[in-house]
Amino acid sequence: MAEDKARVRRRRLGAHGMMFRRRRIFAQLREGFTYDEIAAEEGVSVSRIRQIVSQELQQRAVDSGAEHAKLQLDRIAPAVQLGAEAIASGEISAISPYLKALDRLDRYQTVASANQVYDDEARKKLLDKINRLAENMGINKDFEAAVQAHLKKIGEIPADEPGEGEAQEADPAGSPDFMGVEGAPETFAWGGADRR
Repeated sequence: MAEDKARVRRRRLGAHGMMFRRRRIFAQLREGFTYDEIAAEEGVSVSRIRQIVSQELQQRAVDSGAEHAKLQLDRIAPAVQLGAEAIASGEISAISPYLKALDRLDRYQTVASANQVYDDEARKKLLDKINRLAENMGINKDFEAAVQAHLKKIGEIPADEPGEGEAQEADPAGSPDFMGVEGAPETFAWGGADRR
C-alpha cells in the first residue's frame, strides 16, 4: 500500500512564505522549543532551521549603547513605578525589587546620557533643520514683522524696546537673521525673548 503512494513534493516557499516561516521559527524559539521540534513542525531539517536563524541574526542591526540604554530605561520605568506604589501601600517585600530596578535605572541613565553631545555642530544642524522648516512653512521677513508686532501688542516685548529683528537693522554686523545660521543664534528673530 505504501508503494502505491507517490512521494508528494512540497512546494517551495516564496519570499512572503519565507518571511512568515522566519517569524514562526523565532516565535517558537522564544517559547522555548528546540531546533528538533521546530524542524519537525516546519517539515525541514534541523540544519535548515539553524541556517535560517543564523542568517536572520546576522542581518539584524545592533543598537548603539546609548540607544539600547534608552530602550531599557523605557522598559524599566513601569517596574520602578509599580515598586514605588507597592511600597507606598505597605508591601515590605517590594523594597528589594524596587531597589534593584532603581539600580538598573541609574546604570542605564548614565549610559544613555554619556553620548549626548550638544556642540556647535549639533546646534548648526538643528538650526539648519529649523530654517528649512521655516522656509517650507512660508516664514519670511513679512511674517517675522507680523510676529514682532503681535508680540508687542500682547506685551511679550515692550513697545519701546526694539525686537531682535529691529536690532539687526540698526547693527548690520550684529547677529544674523533667523534664516541664516552663521554664529548659531540662541533664539530666532521672530521668536522674541528667549523662551527656554
